[in-house]
Amino acid sequence: MKRRPIKLFALLLLALFFLPYILKVQEWDLILLLVAGLALPAGDFLSSGQDD
Repeated sequence: MKRRPIKLFALLLLALFFLPYILKVQEWDLILLLVAGLALPAGDFLSSGQDD
């Protein structure tokens, strides 16, 4: 079974979890940390070319 759709779904859930915090927080340094926390798994998902 291909795991790419499952990984994409997990990434979407992580983004939905971070979204309220990103929209609510008014401090730029915390927003940067939250976006980086989302960008790292997104970059890993996009850079992994092979399925497990």
